Amino acid sequence: MSRFTLLSLGLVLAASIATADERPLAPRHVSVTGTSLARVQPDIVVWQVTVRRTNRELAAAQTASDAGVKQVLSLRNELGLSPEDVQTGHLSIQKVFDRDQFGNQTSFRHFEVVRTISLRQHDTSRFDEVLARLVEAEDVNVSYHLESSEYHALRAQTRLEAVKAAREKAAAMTELLGARLGRVLRIAEPQESWGAMSGLSNTAFAAPRQAEPDQAPGTFAPGAIEIKVSIEVAFEIE
Repeated sequence: MSRFTLLSLGLVLAASIATADERPLAPRHVSVTGTSLARVQPDIVVWQVTVRRTNRELAAAQTASDAGVKQVLSLRNELGLSPEDVQTGHLSIQKVFDRDQFGNQTSFRHFEVVRTISLRQHDTSRFDEVLARLVEAEDVNVSYHLESSEYHALRAQTRLEAVKAAREKAAAMTELLGARLGRVLRIAEPQESWGAMSGLSNTAFAAPRQAEPDQAPGTFAPGAIEIKVSIEVAFEIE
């Protein structure tokens, strides 16, 4: 490449840098996060019942699984559940093998058939009664988590409260420095993490009001579902 060509490339590069430096700066702005928190007493218990059957014959394992599922489904009327509150879900059929001391697969042990049934209980005062009937079913695993029928409405309300909190925070910060807020440049709701929802669900969103004390009888104390929303907002500073 000639010296003249290298010089030309250098001039072009310098011109590009100068153009970039001359671009107008972004408007002055302030970025804040507004957070709102609420609690609501759960009014729905979602039961997860797992039926697990094994046999060296697949047909026999499937038959035993079907019998277990039918036994759980037969409790619907007794528990006062609507048809839409009962749903059969996950189905898994797999071969299980023995393993040696090094973890290597050896001989075939049996087939394993796993089915799950979800039950939605709207009367939390019957928690102990429903639990007793489910555990009476032969060889099933039972778990549950709690939900609120008001969750979505409360979350929508809490989101607006979080936006209000963000604006108030930004206004206070800018006024302290002798400026004022301008137009909104950006608004976003960060992605949530649901890792804490295993077993007992207690994360959600809305007006900061404490839930009423639990009055349920027996051994069940549902506590409260916490609803928390954060909103990120950027405002122009005038």
